[in-house]
Amino acid sequence: MTIYVWKFNTIPDSKDVEHFLDDLMPLFSRNANYLNGADGQRVVDVMRVEHNCGAVNLEIELNGVEGKSGDLFCFPGYYPGDLDEQGNALFNICDTKGQYYGKVVATILNRAQRAFDMEMTSVKNEQQLYQTA
Repeated sequence: MTIYVWKFNTIPDSKDVEHFLDDLMPLFSRNANYLNGADGQRVVDVMRVEHNCGAVNLEIELNGVEGKSGDLFCFPGYYPGDLDEQGNALFNICDTKGQYYGKVVATILNRAQRAFDMEMTSVKNEQQLYQTA
């Protein structure tokens, strides 16, 4: 199982995010038999989101197909300054549970690190994620 955690150091420009997502379409096409959107249909979902930090951009949502899925992957996900109802900072995490779509998630996050001011960590199990010093 692989768990991906990522965070943006700065909020990217919405046009840069749109361009980045457009460039991912061939990746989605090549892996169409392994991907579902958030609604369980065989199409990666694209939607416009408004962050409570003030940014507005397009976001993709995808998962593995039924029976071969893990956590829903949303990219770009939360930005610095995004908070929950209690005022806690939100963070991005996706446990692909070792399913094939995790390879697509890894590809997206590796490409994103080259395109945006962000950091990504992948761990093989929850124990590594919650280790203390």
